[in-house]
Amino acid sequence: MQKKILVFNVGSSSIKYSLFYEAKKITSGFIERLNDKKDYSEAINKIFKKFENEKINVLAHRVVHGRELKKTSLINPEIKKKIKQFSEFAPLHNPKQLMVIELCERFKKPQYAVFDTMFFSDLPEVAKIYAIPKNITEKHSIRKYGFHGLSHKYVSKGLNGKTIVCHLGSGVSISAINNEKAIDTSMGLTPLEGVIMGTRSGSIDPGIIFFLEKRKYNAEDLLTNKSGLKGICGYNDFRDIRSRINKNKNCKLAYEMFTYSIVKTIGSYVSALNGLNNLVFTAAIGENVPKLRKEICNSLKYLGLKLDEDKNEKNEEVISSKDSKIKVHVRKTDEEKMIAEEVLKILK
Repeated sequence: MQKKILVFNVGSSSIKYSLFYEAKKITSGFIERLNDKKDYSEAINKIFKKFENEKINVLAHRVVHGRELKKTSLINPEIKKKIKQFSEFAPLHNPKQLMVIELCERFKKPQYAVFDTMFFSDLPEVAKIYAIPKNITEKHSIRKYGFHGLSHKYVSKGLNGKTIVCHLGSGVSISAINNEKAIDTSMGLTPLEGVIMGTRSGSIDPGIIFFLEKRKYNAEDLLTNKSGLKGICGYNDFRDIRSRINKNKNCKLAYEMFTYSIVKTIGSYVSALNGLNNLVFTAAIGENVPKLRKEICNSLKYLGLKLDEDKNEKNEEVISSKDSKIKVHVRKTDEEKMIAEEVLKILK
């Protein structure tokens, strides 16, 4: 009998949901502008009401931080405890995801957690270890965990050789992948490290944190919620920034800093991979902003990358020219499908 899987991809103020028959997506939906537990509870009730005539077998949840958990896990009190414990590393997401898991318990279905960190769980030590005393890193499980792993795994499937994936949305992560195996990624212990993002600073001099805290700023809140593009120009939605580039110098600066941050990271991963065969753009910005892709690709011409501008403007799946030494892809990510596939592995 085919398994019916209801997948929840819970964000800091939203729920994406999809119903799968095995690995085939039947329908999906998106509920946003959720603020508190009451909002989330009403949203969950609405979703289950929609599917009341479906005999759902399993519920599956994307959980952002799984720390040492490397596999899809049947949710029980111990797993819930760990998800709560890991919330300090993903404060915008894990608490909301745990709340939805608990709200779903009244429907009496087996629930599975699929962790966004799984794809990066076996990074090489040189990439995942931080240069602070090892007795401290080992005691507190401090290492690079990486995020958006479901997306990176999904869009890199079938790409042989040396691949760089750019997941560009309100959160941004870039990964270096060799024959579908991750070797490095830009996010770290938390989703704060790496490229400039919508409200997150990305990588900065750690001394800035000490400086801010000495002056009584809440550095965690500042760097997580008020920095990045928002900190530079006042806007965190990339559409707002693009529409104001020509009339607002801070929006222009934010756009240029964002592009430069991505290009720098790609360049470092070309070196780490010792070459490049595939470059992949995905997520809301990566899939839908030809101008940004063009500017990033122009910076990689020295590698023999050539863009087909017409295909790029149309957001086609392959946007490099036929004589390009590097294949450039625009791939629509599907974290929910990846979640369903991971759960099916366990069920079978």
